[in-house]
Amino acid sequence: MEILEINLHTNADDESVKRIINYPIKGKEVLSKGYGVTPYSTDSAIMQFKKTAEYWGNTNKTPVYHDVISFTAETAPTPEIAMKLTEEIFSDVIENHLTIIGVHHEERGPSENHTHNVYSPTNINDGTMIHHDNHTLYPLAQKVADVTQQPCRLVVKPEDKNKKEFHRIFFPHKNTND
Repeated sequence: MEILEINLHTNADDESVKRIINYPIKGKEVLSKGYGVTPYSTDSAIMQFKKTAEYWGNTNKTPVYHDVISFTAETAPTPEIAMKLTEEIFSDVIENHLTIIGVHHEERGPSENHTHNVYSPTNINDGTMIHHDNHTLYPLAQKVADVTQQPCRLVVKPEDKNKKEFHRIFFPHKNTND
């Protein structure tokens, strides 16, 4: 089963944003890519995220989203396959939001390859905001299941550690390309 983990950072301060953006690109990553943003400099990426939000009047709102997809070894046996699957799953986000994807090759439960996906909530084309709610997270989890043709567990981790995580399983629709 694939796992889509959502880490909520609604109230992230500047230092938290730096850690969030830095994590997929500085350290354990074996592959990283940026879409509309540099994946090689945390400071440049932060500036690009901030300037995009400022341009569209979206300051003082959620500054960054951080999602993790953990693939089973059968689904993504290599970091390259994990990157390709993530690009397909996040294609709508990549097209409209500054995005950084970093692949880590390490055991994480049943996973050998997982991706950290950091993206700006601000749409670069029209300034609208994407929200981490059931209108966006459920279709994203369904897309993980459909692309991988494996069940996907959606795990939403609240900012408040006193609150419970939310879990829901999504099953793949039959792949009509077979």
